[in-house]
Amino acid sequence: MSELTLRFGEARLHVEGDADLVARERAAFLEHLGRLDRQSEKAGELLAVLLRAGRAPEKAEEPVSKKAEPEEPAEEKNATQDDLCRLRSIHVGFVSPSQLKRAKAEGKLDHLLAQRDEIEVPLDTGGTVTVVCCYVSPTSARFVFKDCWDEGVMNDEATNKTGYFKSKGRKHVLEDIYPHIAAEWREIIVPRTFVETIEGERVEYSDPLWLPSATDVFGTPDGAWWNDGDDDFQLPVFARERDRVKECGDKGTYFWWLRSV
Repeated sequence: MSELTLRFGEARLHVEGDADLVARERAAFLEHLGRLDRQSEKAGELLAVLLRAGRAPEKAEEPVSKKAEPEEPAEEKNATQDDLCRLRSIHVGFVSPSQLKRAKAEGKLDHLLAQRDEIEVPLDTGGTVTVVCCYVSPTSARFVFKDCWDEGVMNDEATNKTGYFKSKGRKHVLEDIYPHIAAEWREIIVPRTFVETIEGERVEYSDPLWLPSATDVFGTPDGAWWNDGDDDFQLPVFARERDRVKECGDKGTYFWWLRSV
């Protein structure tokens, strides 16, 4: 087990893990500092351009024998300022289960994560699965798979009588998907409690991994037929239709199941 702490101004890195993990995170942190330095230098150059463009040109004293240069047209002076567009960049870094666990314990999980952050979680079968942060508070966060894991059915027959609790879809999630998530990541997952009424009987159960509900994705518009749990609400990452599209392997966009019944 290795431990590394780096601090430069407001930027800080603390990581615990094997030597390879520490080396990767150190390299990513130094690359991030280099990017910030370059951005700071560019920001200074840009500020100088904006200041020059926003003030009247200063008339410099010139030798009598030298002919004055013609002044630039106003359009050319302001071209740099007028052509500026907003630039959004994707920052790539590293995060570990221990960092997430510590941030949660300190009530600072929302300092480490933001909505739409993506994490490539390792699988015991090799490779990774990408999860997207769809909600975060100081002490909790919810994630959803970015794309479909595989094909499957909710039930062999088209029925809602079993509820989600007894569905084949839930069994598939818990037996064919969840166990393949790397053990160190499963350890920080907190099961969520669900309540259903199935054939007049109240059923309460807890799952570490589940399908999103219709409320999670669509909210509760007028005329909605679904009646989900009290702690269900439309997750911000599903607010737009384009955010509800998922792909399944190399098959392109695909329909995907919700657990509401």
